[in-house]
Amino acid sequence: MFINTRRVIIIALLCISGVASFAQQASKEELQKRTQSLLAEINAIKRSLDETKAGKRQSLGALKQVERKIEMRNQVITNIKTEVWMVEREMLRTYREIDTLKKELNLLKDQYAQSIVYAYKNRSNYDFLNFLFSSNGFADAIKRLTYLKTYRNYRTKKAEDISNANMLLLSKIESLKGKRTEKQVAVGEQAKQMAELEKEKREKDEVVREWTSKEKELNRIYANKERERKQIQAAIAAVIKREKEEAVRKEREAAARRRAEEARALAEGKSAPAAPSEPARTSTPVRRAPSALESTPEGLIVSQKFEENKGRLPWPVDKGVIILHYGINKIPGKTKTVSVPSDGLSIETSVGAPVKAIFDGEVRSVFNVGGKQLVMVRHGKYFTTYGNLNSAKVAKGQMVTAGQVIGTAGVNDEGVGEVTLQLDTETSTINPEPWLRNR
Repeated sequence: MFINTRRVIIIALLCISGVASFAQQASKEELQKRTQSLLAEINAIKRSLDETKAGKRQSLGALKQVERKIEMRNQVITNIKTEVWMVEREMLRTYREIDTLKKELNLLKDQYAQSIVYAYKNRSNYDFLNFLFSSNGFADAIKRLTYLKTYRNYRTKKAEDISNANMLLLSKIESLKGKRTEKQVAVGEQAKQMAELEKEKREKDEVVREWTSKEKELNRIYANKERERKQIQAAIAAVIKREKEEAVRKEREAAARRRAEEARALAEGKSAPAAPSEPARTSTPVRRAPSALESTPEGLIVSQKFEENKGRLPWPVDKGVIILHYGINKIPGKTKTVSVPSDGLSIETSVGAPVKAIFDGEVRSVFNVGGKQLVMVRHGKYFTTYGNLNSAKVAKGQMVTAGQVIGTAGVNDEGVGEVTLQLDTETSTINPEPWLRNR
Protein backbone atom coordinates (compact mmCIF):
# COMPACT_ATOMS: atom_id res chain seq x y z
CA MET A 1 0.00 0.00 0.00
CA PHE A 2 2.88 2.30 0.86
CA ILE A 3 4.47 1.72 -2.56
CA ASN A 4 1.24 2.49 -4.45
CA THR A 5 0.66 5.66 -2.42
CA ARG A 6 4.20 6.82 -3.15
CA ARG A 7 3.70 6.21 -6.87
CA VAL A 8 0.45 8.21 -6.82
CA ILE A 9 2.18 11.12 -5.08
CA ILE A 10 5.05 11.10 -7.62
CA ILE A 11 2.66 10.95 -10.57
CA ALA A 12 0.59 13.78 -9.06
CA LEU A 13 3.69 15.91 -8.60
CA LEU A 14 4.72 15.30 -12.20
CA CYS A 15 1.21 16.24 -13.39
CA ILE A 16 1.27 19.47 -11.35
CA SER A 17 4.72 20.22 -12.75
CA GLY A 18 3.35 19.64 -16.25
CA VAL A 19 0.46 22.09 -15.67
CA ALA A 20 2.86 24.71 -14.28
CA SER A 21 5.16 24.19 -17.25
CA PHE A 22 2.23 24.63 -19.65
CA ALA A 23 1.16 27.87 -17.92
CA GLN A 24 4.73 29.17 -18.04
CA GLN A 25 5.00 28.15 -21.71
CA ALA A 26 1.86 30.20 -22.47
CA SER A 27 3.32 33.16 -20.60
CA LYS A 28 6.60 32.77 -22.49
CA GLU A 29 4.77 32.70 -25.81
CA GLU A 30 2.92 35.92 -24.90
CA LEU A 31 6.27 37.50 -24.01
CA GLN A 32 7.72 36.43 -27.36
CA LYS A 33 4.71 37.91 -29.18
CA ARG A 34 5.21 41.24 -27.41
CA THR A 35 8.90 41.14 -28.31
CA GLN A 36 8.08 40.53 -31.99
CA SER A 37 5.57 43.39 -31.91
CA LEU A 38 8.23 45.72 -30.46
CA LEU A 39 10.75 44.67 -33.08
CA ALA A 40 8.20 45.33 -35.84
CA GLU A 41 7.59 48.84 -34.44
CA ILE A 42 11.36 49.43 -34.19
CA ASN A 43 11.73 48.49 -37.86
CA ALA A 44 8.91 50.89 -38.79
CA ILE A 45 10.70 53.70 -36.94
CA LYS A 46 13.96 52.81 -38.71
CA ARG A 47 12.24 53.12 -42.10
CA SER A 48 10.80 56.49 -41.08
CA LEU A 49 14.21 57.70 -39.92
CA ASP A 50 15.78 56.55 -43.19
CA GLU A 51 13.25 58.72 -45.04
CA THR A 52 14.16 61.65 -42.78
CA LYS A 53 17.86 61.17 -43.50
CA ALA A 54 17.11 60.96 -47.22
CA GLY A 55 15.49 64.39 -46.92
CA LYS A 56 18.66 65.67 -45.20
CA ARG A 57 16.61 67.27 -42.39
CA GLN A 58 16.91 66.37 -38.72
CA SER A 59 13.84 67.40 -36.74
CA LEU A 60 12.68 67.12 -33.16
CA GLY A 61 10.52 64.28 -34.42
CA ALA A 62 13.64 62.37 -35.52
CA LEU A 63 15.13 62.79 -32.06
CA LYS A 64 11.91 61.59 -30.41
CA GLN A 65 11.79 58.60 -32.75
CA VAL A 66 15.36 57.61 -31.88
CA GLU A 67 14.55 57.95 -28.18
CA ARG A 68 11.41 55.85 -28.64
CA LYS A 69 13.44 53.24 -30.52
CA ILE A 70 15.97 53.06 -27.66
CA GLU A 71 13.13 52.74 -25.13
CA MET A 72 11.58 49.85 -27.08
CA ARG A 73 14.97 48.18 -27.60
CA ASN A 74 15.51 48.23 -23.83
CA GLN A 75 12.10 46.60 -23.42
CA VAL A 76 13.04 43.93 -25.98
CA ILE A 77 16.23 43.18 -24.02
CA THR A 78 14.25 43.00 -20.77
CA ASN A 79 11.78 40.60 -22.41
CA ILE A 80 14.59 38.36 -23.65
CA LYS A 81 16.23 38.35 -20.20
CA THR A 82 12.88 37.32 -18.73
CA GLU A 83 12.58 34.59 -21.37
CA VAL A 84 16.06 33.27 -20.49
CA TRP A 85 15.09 33.26 -16.82
CA MET A 86 11.92 31.30 -17.65
CA VAL A 87 13.91 28.73 -19.65
CA GLU A 88 16.39 28.36 -16.78
CA ARG A 89 13.49 27.74 -14.39
CA GLU A 90 12.11 25.12 -16.76
CA MET A 91 15.54 23.49 -16.94
CA LEU A 92 15.84 23.42 -13.14
CA ARG A 93 12.36 21.90 -12.89
CA THR A 94 13.30 19.30 -15.51
CA TYR A 95 16.52 18.43 -13.62
CA ARG A 96 14.44 17.82 -10.49
CA GLU A 97 11.93 15.71 -12.41
CA ILE A 98 14.74 13.63 -13.91
CA ASP A 99 16.21 13.09 -10.46
CA THR A 100 12.80 12.03 -9.10
CA LEU A 101 12.22 9.69 -12.04
CA LYS A 102 15.67 8.10 -11.62
CA LYS A 103 14.96 7.40 -7.95
CA GLU A 104 11.53 5.96 -8.79
CA LEU A 105 13.00 3.84 -11.58
CA ASN A 106 15.72 2.46 -9.28
CA LEU A 107 13.10 1.70 -6.63
CA LEU A 108 10.90 -0.13 -9.13
CA LYS A 109 13.85 -2.14 -10.40
CA ASP A 110 14.87 -3.10 -6.84
CA GLN A 111 11.33 -4.18 -5.97
CA TYR A 112 11.03 -6.19 -9.18
CA ALA A 113 14.40 -7.84 -8.60
CA GLN A 114 13.41 -8.74 -5.02
CA SER A 115 10.20 -10.37 -6.25
CA ILE A 116 12.12 -12.41 -8.87
CA VAL A 117 14.72 -13.54 -6.30
CA TYR A 118 12.01 -14.46 -3.81
CA ALA A 119 10.09 -16.45 -6.43
CA TYR A 120 13.26 -18.27 -7.49
CA LYS A 121 14.23 -19.23 -3.93
CA ASN A 122 10.75 -20.53 -3.23
CA ARG A 123 10.03 -22.02 -6.65
CA SER A 124 9.33 -25.58 -5.29
CA ASN A 125 6.84 -24.23 -2.77
CA TYR A 126 5.18 -22.12 -5.43
CA ASP A 127 4.80 -24.80 -8.00
CA PHE A 128 1.38 -24.10 -9.41
CA LEU A 129 -0.17 -27.60 -9.06
CA ASN A 130 1.48 -28.46 -5.75
CA PHE A 131 0.37 -25.12 -4.32
CA LEU A 132 -3.24 -25.73 -5.39
CA PHE A 133 -3.43 -29.44 -4.42
CA SER A 134 -2.10 -28.71 -0.96
CA SER A 135 -5.07 -26.46 -0.20
CA ASN A 136 -7.53 -27.33 2.59
CA GLY A 137 -10.66 -27.49 0.52
CA PHE A 138 -12.24 -25.74 -2.46
CA ALA A 139 -12.53 -22.30 -0.86
CA ASP A 140 -8.86 -22.37 0.09
CA ALA A 141 -7.95 -23.43 -3.46
CA ILE A 142 -9.87 -20.44 -4.88
CA LYS A 143 -8.02 -18.09 -2.53
CA ARG A 144 -4.66 -19.59 -3.56
CA LEU A 145 -5.54 -19.29 -7.22
CA THR A 146 -6.56 -15.64 -6.72
CA TYR A 147 -3.31 -14.98 -4.87
CA LEU A 148 -1.24 -16.46 -7.70
CA LYS A 149 -3.05 -14.38 -10.30
CA THR A 150 -2.62 -11.24 -8.19
CA TYR A 151 1.08 -11.96 -7.72
CA ARG A 152 1.59 -12.50 -11.45
CA ASN A 153 -0.34 -9.27 -12.23
CA TYR A 154 1.81 -7.44 -9.67
CA ARG A 155 4.99 -8.56 -11.41
CA THR A 156 3.58 -7.69 -14.84
CA LYS A 157 2.50 -4.26 -13.55
CA LYS A 158 5.95 -3.65 -12.07
CA ALA A 159 7.53 -4.47 -15.40
CA GLU A 160 5.15 -2.00 -17.14
CA ASP A 161 5.90 0.66 -14.52
CA ILE A 162 9.62 0.23 -15.13
CA SER A 163 9.10 0.56 -18.88
CA ASN A 164 6.86 3.66 -18.53
CA ALA A 165 9.20 5.33 -16.04
CA ASN A 166 12.15 4.68 -18.34
CA MET A 167 10.29 6.17 -21.35
CA LEU A 168 9.30 9.24 -19.31
CA LEU A 169 12.88 9.65 -18.14
CA LEU A 170 14.19 9.54 -21.71
CA SER A 171 11.51 12.07 -22.73
CA LYS A 172 12.58 14.47 -19.95
CA ILE A 173 16.23 14.13 -20.91
CA GLU A 174 15.35 14.94 -24.54
CA SER A 175 13.25 17.89 -23.35
CA LEU A 176 16.22 19.18 -21.36
CA LYS A 177 18.38 19.12 -24.50
CA GLY A 178 15.74 21.24 -26.29
CA LYS A 179 15.66 23.75 -23.44
CA ARG A 180 19.44 24.08 -23.52
CA THR A 181 19.26 24.88 -27.22
CA GLU A 182 16.41 27.35 -26.58
CA LYS A 183 18.48 29.10 -23.93
CA GLN A 184 21.49 29.35 -26.26
CA VAL A 185 19.30 30.93 -28.97
CA ALA A 186 17.79 33.42 -26.49
CA VAL A 187 21.21 34.39 -25.09
CA GLY A 188 22.48 34.90 -28.65
CA GLU A 189 19.48 37.11 -29.47
CA GLN A 190 20.08 39.09 -26.29
CA ALA A 191 23.68 39.78 -27.33
CA LYS A 192 22.44 40.87 -30.78
CA GLN A 193 19.91 43.29 -29.30
CA MET A 194 22.54 44.71 -26.92
CA ALA A 195 24.74 45.45 -29.93
CA GLU A 196 21.80 47.16 -31.69
CA LEU A 197 21.14 49.23 -28.57
CA GLU A 198 24.73 50.52 -28.57
CA LYS A 199 24.35 51.53 -32.23
CA GLU A 200 21.11 53.38 -31.45
CA LYS A 201 22.72 55.24 -28.56
CA ARG A 202 25.44 56.43 -30.93
CA GLU A 203 22.73 57.34 -33.44
CA LYS A 204 20.97 59.42 -30.77
CA ASP A 205 24.21 61.25 -29.94
CA GLU A 206 24.64 62.07 -33.63
CA VAL A 207 21.05 63.37 -33.96
CA VAL A 208 21.43 65.44 -30.79
CA ARG A 209 24.68 66.98 -32.08
CA GLU A 210 23.09 67.91 -35.38
CA TRP A 211 19.92 69.12 -33.70
CA THR A 212 21.65 71.28 -31.10
CA SER A 213 24.00 72.79 -33.69
CA LYS A 214 21.05 75.02 -34.66
CA GLU A 215 20.73 76.49 -31.15
CA LYS A 216 19.97 80.08 -32.21
CA GLU A 217 17.33 78.91 -34.66
CA LEU A 218 15.85 76.61 -32.02
CA ASN A 219 15.62 79.41 -29.47
CA ARG A 220 13.76 81.48 -32.03
CA ILE A 221 11.41 78.57 -32.77
CA TYR A 222 10.68 77.96 -29.08
CA ALA A 223 10.08 81.67 -28.43
CA ASN A 224 7.67 81.76 -31.35
CA LYS A 225 5.92 78.60 -30.06
CA GLU A 226 5.47 80.21 -26.65
CA ARG A 227 3.93 83.36 -28.16
CA GLU A 228 1.56 81.26 -30.25
CA ARG A 229 0.71 79.08 -27.24
CA LYS A 230 -0.40 82.12 -25.24
CA GLN A 231 -2.42 83.48 -28.18
CA ILE A 232 -4.12 80.11 -28.68
CA GLN A 233 -4.92 79.82 -24.97
CA ALA A 234 -6.45 83.30 -24.98
CA ALA A 235 -8.54 82.43 -28.07
CA ILE A 236 -9.72 79.11 -26.57
CA ALA A 237 -10.57 80.79 -23.26
CA ALA A 238 -12.61 83.40 -25.13
CA VAL A 239 -14.58 80.73 -27.01
CA ILE A 240 -15.26 78.72 -23.84
CA LYS A 241 -16.33 81.89 -21.99
CA ARG A 242 -18.68 82.77 -24.85
CA GLU A 243 -20.13 79.26 -24.89
CA LYS A 244 -20.65 79.29 -21.15
CA GLU A 245 -22.32 82.72 -21.21
CA GLU A 246 -24.56 81.58 -24.07
CA ALA A 247 -25.54 78.42 -22.16
CA VAL A 248 -26.34 80.46 -19.03
CA ARG A 249 -28.37 82.97 -21.08
CA LYS A 250 -30.40 80.21 -22.73
CA GLU A 251 -31.01 78.53 -19.38
CA ARG A 252 -32.21 81.82 -17.87
CA GLU A 253 -34.47 82.50 -20.85
CA ALA A 254 -35.92 78.98 -20.59
CA ALA A 255 -36.50 79.44 -16.85
CA ALA A 256 -38.15 82.85 -17.45
CA ARG A 257 -40.45 81.32 -20.08
CA ARG A 258 -41.46 78.56 -17.70
CA ARG A 259 -42.25 81.06 -14.93
CA ALA A 260 -44.24 83.23 -17.35
CA GLU A 261 -46.26 80.22 -18.54
CA GLU A 262 -46.91 79.16 -14.95
CA ALA A 263 -48.06 82.68 -14.01
CA ARG A 264 -50.34 82.90 -17.08
CA ALA A 265 -51.81 79.50 -16.34
CA LEU A 266 -52.54 80.47 -12.73
CA ALA A 267 -54.13 83.76 -13.84
CA GLU A 268 -56.40 81.87 -16.24
CA GLY A 269 -57.23 79.31 -13.54
CA LYS A 270 -55.55 76.46 -15.35
CA SER A 271 -53.10 73.95 -14.01
CA ALA A 272 -49.44 74.71 -14.46
CA PRO A 273 -47.89 73.37 -17.69
CA ALA A 274 -46.11 70.09 -17.43
CA ALA A 275 -42.36 70.19 -16.92
CA PRO A 276 -40.25 69.57 -20.02
CA SER A 277 -40.12 65.89 -20.85
CA GLU A 278 -36.89 64.10 -20.07
CA PRO A 279 -34.77 62.82 -22.92
CA ALA A 280 -35.28 59.28 -24.10
CA ARG A 281 -33.62 56.78 -21.81
CA THR A 282 -30.32 55.32 -22.93
CA SER A 283 -28.26 52.44 -21.62
CA THR A 284 -26.08 55.06 -19.92
CA PRO A 285 -27.44 56.58 -16.70
CA VAL A 286 -27.39 60.38 -16.83
CA ARG A 287 -25.67 62.15 -13.93
CA ARG A 288 -26.43 65.60 -12.57
CA ALA A 289 -24.85 68.47 -14.48
CA PRO A 290 -22.14 70.33 -12.49
CA SER A 291 -21.39 72.62 -15.46
CA ALA A 292 -23.37 75.30 -17.24
CA LEU A 293 -22.17 73.72 -20.47
CA GLU A 294 -24.22 70.64 -19.57
CA SER A 295 -27.43 72.55 -18.82
CA THR A 296 -29.34 70.72 -21.57
CA PRO A 297 -30.00 66.96 -21.44
CA GLU A 298 -28.31 66.58 -24.82
CA GLY A 299 -25.14 68.35 -23.67
CA LEU A 300 -25.02 66.22 -20.52
CA ILE A 301 -25.30 62.98 -22.48
CA VAL A 302 -22.57 64.04 -24.94
CA SER A 303 -20.21 64.87 -22.06
CA GLN A 304 -20.86 61.53 -20.42
CA LYS A 305 -20.34 59.55 -23.63
CA PHE A 306 -17.08 61.45 -24.24
CA GLU A 307 -15.91 60.45 -20.74
CA GLU A 308 -16.92 56.82 -21.27
CA ASN A 309 -14.62 56.65 -24.31
CA LYS A 310 -11.53 57.71 -22.40
CA GLY A 311 -8.61 55.59 -23.59
CA ARG A 312 -10.47 54.55 -26.75
CA LEU A 313 -10.61 57.77 -28.77
CA PRO A 314 -8.92 57.67 -32.22
CA TRP A 315 -5.84 59.71 -33.04
CA PRO A 316 -6.31 62.89 -35.09
CA VAL A 317 -3.82 61.64 -37.73
CA ASP A 318 -3.19 58.17 -39.13
CA LYS A 319 0.61 58.35 -38.76
CA GLY A 320 2.85 60.50 -36.63
CA VAL A 321 5.15 60.79 -33.64
CA ILE A 322 4.55 62.93 -30.55
CA ILE A 323 7.26 65.58 -30.37
CA LEU A 324 5.81 67.56 -27.46
CA HIS A 325 3.79 65.95 -24.68
CA TYR A 326 1.37 67.71 -22.36
CA GLY A 327 3.18 69.70 -19.67
CA ILE A 328 6.85 70.68 -19.55
CA ASN A 329 9.07 69.07 -22.19
CA LYS A 330 12.85 68.88 -21.71
CA ILE A 331 14.57 69.48 -25.05
CA PRO A 332 18.39 69.02 -25.29
CA GLY A 333 20.32 72.15 -26.23
CA LYS A 334 23.95 72.81 -27.06
CA THR A 335 24.66 74.73 -23.85
CA LYS A 336 21.67 73.74 -21.68
CA THR A 337 18.44 71.78 -21.71
CA VAL A 338 15.44 73.87 -22.75
CA SER A 339 12.05 73.57 -21.01
CA VAL A 340 9.18 73.88 -23.49
CA PRO A 341 5.62 74.04 -22.05
CA SER A 342 2.78 72.45 -24.01
CA ASP A 343 -0.98 72.62 -23.37
CA GLY A 344 -1.62 69.52 -25.47
CA LEU A 345 0.13 67.22 -27.92
CA SER A 346 2.29 68.23 -30.89
CA ILE A 347 2.43 65.42 -33.44
CA GLU A 348 4.90 65.39 -36.32
CA THR A 349 3.27 63.99 -39.45
CA SER A 350 3.30 64.41 -43.22
CA VAL A 351 2.51 67.85 -44.62
CA GLY A 352 -1.06 67.83 -45.92
CA ALA A 353 -2.02 64.71 -43.93
CA PRO A 354 -5.76 64.61 -43.16
CA VAL A 355 -6.62 65.71 -39.62
CA LYS A 356 -9.71 64.03 -38.15
CA ALA A 357 -12.11 64.75 -35.28
CA ILE A 358 -11.56 62.35 -32.38
CA PHE A 359 -15.24 62.39 -31.28
CA ASP A 360 -18.70 63.51 -32.37
CA GLY A 361 -19.39 67.18 -31.70
CA GLU A 362 -20.16 70.66 -33.00
CA VAL A 363 -17.62 73.06 -34.48
CA ARG A 364 -17.70 76.14 -32.26
CA SER A 365 -14.85 78.15 -33.76
CA VAL A 366 -12.44 78.27 -36.70
CA PHE A 367 -9.73 80.85 -36.11
CA ASN A 368 -6.23 81.83 -37.20
CA VAL A 369 -3.06 82.24 -35.12
CA GLY A 370 0.25 83.10 -36.78
CA GLY A 371 -1.12 82.27 -40.20
CA LYS A 372 -2.19 78.78 -39.11
CA GLN A 373 -5.79 77.56 -38.91
CA LEU A 374 -7.29 76.06 -35.76
CA VAL A 375 -10.61 74.21 -35.42
CA MET A 376 -12.39 73.99 -32.06
CA VAL A 377 -15.06 71.30 -31.54
CA ARG A 378 -17.39 71.06 -28.54
CA HIS A 379 -18.38 67.75 -26.94
CA GLY A 380 -20.72 68.75 -24.12
CA LYS A 381 -18.48 70.40 -21.53
CA TYR A 382 -15.32 69.23 -23.36
CA PHE A 383 -13.55 71.02 -26.20
CA THR A 384 -10.95 69.61 -28.61
CA THR A 385 -8.78 72.04 -30.59
CA TYR A 386 -6.85 70.97 -33.69
CA GLY A 387 -4.03 73.37 -34.58
CA ASN A 388 -1.32 74.12 -37.15
CA LEU A 389 -3.67 73.31 -40.02
CA ASN A 390 -3.00 74.28 -43.62
CA SER A 391 -6.70 74.55 -44.21
CA ALA A 392 -9.99 73.91 -42.40
CA LYS A 393 -12.59 71.67 -44.05
CA VAL A 394 -15.44 72.62 -41.68
CA ALA A 395 -17.25 75.78 -40.55
CA LYS A 396 -18.64 77.09 -37.27
CA GLY A 397 -21.94 75.47 -36.31
CA GLN A 398 -21.28 72.32 -38.36
CA MET A 399 -21.83 68.93 -36.70
CA VAL A 400 -18.93 66.49 -37.14
CA THR A 401 -18.48 62.80 -36.37
CA ALA A 402 -15.48 60.87 -35.06
CA GLY A 403 -13.04 60.22 -37.89
CA GLN A 404 -14.37 63.02 -40.08
CA VAL A 405 -11.67 65.10 -41.80
CA ILE A 406 -11.73 68.64 -40.44
CA GLY A 407 -8.49 69.95 -41.99
CA THR A 408 -4.99 69.15 -43.22
CA ALA A 409 -1.65 69.27 -41.40
CA GLY A 410 0.51 72.33 -41.99
CA VAL A 411 4.26 73.01 -41.82
CA ASN A 412 5.89 74.03 -38.54
CA ASP A 413 8.83 76.39 -38.04
CA GLU A 414 11.27 73.51 -38.55
CA GLY A 415 9.88 72.92 -42.04
CA VAL A 416 8.18 69.58 -41.23
CA GLY A 417 4.52 68.61 -40.96
CA GLU A 418 2.87 69.04 -37.57
CA VAL A 419 -0.59 69.08 -36.00
CA THR A 420 -1.51 69.93 -32.42
CA LEU A 421 -4.31 68.52 -30.28
CA GLN A 422 -5.58 70.23 -27.14
CA LEU A 423 -8.33 69.14 -24.72
CA ASP A 424 -10.09 71.69 -22.48
CA THR A 425 -13.00 72.09 -20.11
CA GLU A 426 -14.44 75.39 -18.90
CA THR A 427 -11.92 75.43 -16.06
CA SER A 428 -8.65 73.91 -17.29
CA THR A 429 -6.66 72.08 -19.94
CA ILE A 430 -6.42 68.28 -19.77
CA ASN A 431 -3.71 65.93 -20.97
CA PRO A 432 -5.28 64.36 -24.10
CA GLU A 433 -2.82 61.45 -24.35
CA PRO A 434 -4.58 59.13 -21.83
CA TRP A 435 -7.85 59.69 -23.72
CA LEU A 436 -6.44 58.32 -26.98
CA ARG A 437 -6.23 54.63 -27.75
CA ASN A 438 -2.85 52.86 -27.76
CA ARG A 439 -1.21 52.80 -31.18
